[in-house]
Amino acid sequence: MVTGAEAAHARALRLAPGDSVTLFDGTGVEAHGTVRRRAKAGLEVFVEKVARASESEIDVTLLVAGLRPERLSWLAEKSTELSVRRLIVIASERAQSFRVSAGATARLKRVVREAAKQCESARWPEIDGPIPSEEIWNRFDGHRLFLDFGGEPFPRRLSPQPVALLVGPEGGWTEAEQKAARQSGWRATSLPAGKLRAETAALAAIVLARAALEREKG
Repeated sequence: MVTGAEAAHARALRLAPGDSVTLFDGTGVEAHGTVRRRAKAGLEVFVEKVARASESEIDVTLLVAGLRPERLSWLAEKSTELSVRRLIVIASERAQSFRVSAGATARLKRVVREAAKQCESARWPEIDGPIPSEEIWNRFDGHRLFLDFGGEPFPRRLSPQPVALLVGPEGGWTEAEQKAARQSGWRATSLPAGKLRAETAALAAIVLARAALEREKG
């Protein structure tokens, strides 16, 4: 039985008995079936087949300092479209506290679900945070890149491993944060562009990382 917001979405689409539907839960698994009946409690669906959807093997985690709610929501939506696996909000030293509240991440979970529906994706990013910056330095494996104006050019090729991208506040990282990142093995990289808003820089980094991984595969 499909209930709640998803049932409301089905009503908006005017789904009727006999219509084909695809259900997904964000893990990459799809359930294919047909509508049996509509009821006040929701939509009854007969599931005919459950399968894992084809999806990109690229594993990108985006870590971003707290932004204004509307800008963070926009970034979450676009990250879903670009198949980011995880979106983690970071409480950096220069991020304003109200931008890294638990309520902000709860809202992002709703945003990525809706974005996945729009782009018909069986997976949407895992949302986590806010996490203090000092807790992330040793948390990830694979390529660990943090955006910094003083860093080396963004790598053109990346070997097939998970990628963690760290985007700071528009005021930049503090000297202590930069030092901690480098000492923990994070690689400072710069974008081939001028000064960008944090959400623009984040999307640029996602695209460049995906391209770098694809080049290495080819």
